[in-house]
Amino acid sequence: MTVRENLLIGAEASRNSTFVLVFLAALKVIVGFYSGSAALIADGVHTSLDIFTSLAVWVGLKLSLKHSGEKFPYGYYKSENLVALFVSILILLSGLQLARQALATIKNPSGVELQGLALVTAIFSVFTIYALSRYKARIGKHIDSQALIADAMHSYTDVFSSLVVVVAIVGSMVGIPWLDSVGVLVISLMIFRLGIGIARDSALTLMDAWMDEDSVEGIRQTVANIPGVNNIEDIKLRKSGLVVFGEIEVEIEGEANLKRVEMLSKDIEKAVKKEVKNLEHLVINAKPMKMKVVKVAVPVMTQDGLHSKPTGHFGRAPYYIFVEMKNNEIKRWKIEENVSASLERKKGVKTAEFLKNKNTNVLIVREIGGGPFHVLHDSFVKILKMPDVVQDLEQLVCDIPELDVITEPTE
Repeated sequence: MTVRENLLIGAEASRNSTFVLVFLAALKVIVGFYSGSAALIADGVHTSLDIFTSLAVWVGLKLSLKHSGEKFPYGYYKSENLVALFVSILILLSGLQLARQALATIKNPSGVELQGLALVTAIFSVFTIYALSRYKARIGKHIDSQALIADAMHSYTDVFSSLVVVVAIVGSMVGIPWLDSVGVLVISLMIFRLGIGIARDSALTLMDAWMDEDSVEGIRQTVANIPGVNNIEDIKLRKSGLVVFGEIEVEIEGEANLKRVEMLSKDIEKAVKKEVKNLEHLVINAKPMKMKVVKVAVPVMTQDGLHSKPTGHFGRAPYYIFVEMKNNEIKRWKIEENVSASLERKKGVKTAEFLKNKNTNVLIVREIGGGPFHVLHDSFVKILKMPDVVQDLEQLVCDIPELDVITEPTE
């Protein structure tokens, strides 16, 4: 499902929520006014604020649907986070007002009339708000919308506030009228806690903080298992509304040519998408692995060490000399027999597997067929072109930076 489709789903959920809240807020305020229940009126005010928050979330999601332009190259996605911050401020202000009202009336409580109607209204509110909060939370988690999840949590608080109202009305019915004001005070404290949490999360997101450390560790482990990736040096993720933008810097085995980087980039992006929902764009910086020691393989005809005679044959070469180099200087060498040279079939592929198993980094050869080329290329072995005339094997190995790279089979 695309980001745009998710945004449309979220906007529809906010619109449906608004209609339900308008009806519920009006019902609680009207019944609270005629029954004289301050807690029910306070709960109605709380619900009426939910109307504005749902409208704000709807506006934020609608703004996020706008196409990006030159001024906003990353789109309008952060408008949703701004809305969530605005919602948190409204929540805190409503909590402050309700707390002041509770403290003003707790010493002089008034009785509740029409107690049965008030109680039924409060109970109806509990079930309705609970269903609404579950609906918004389900949609918010499905599309990963911070604003919609915040709105759902706000509505979820209404469930408890309505339960407090139920207790307050029951208290009035059994002769404890001050429970009504205490109920309002409890509701206001719950509102404060909710508002502070949403404000904190919104502010951190707007500052490009990434709070899901588990996903970063999951990306690191998954990408590290991709063949060809040697090390993950840096991972940066930032959320913008529903979507996520990311950067990852990796060290790859072999040479970082365009084709290889493109191949690895697709695997890396697929791995990151498994860990991060709604990934909009991922920048992948790939650089070649810094090898302290390079192992160079050269086909030779004789076993005369660095004075051996190189051969242009790949699969038919009787021996291979493996030269370990550091800072373009020869540190050690070893000659091994190519047992595949005597095979009647697939000697080239078997020779390539032999070189791969010897952890070869660079191969110098004159001609190479398709099968062995792909075996070595896919194992990130750099294949260099051997000159037609080679006077000195030691000099050939030291001239590696000047040799041409073989990028496709030559036979």
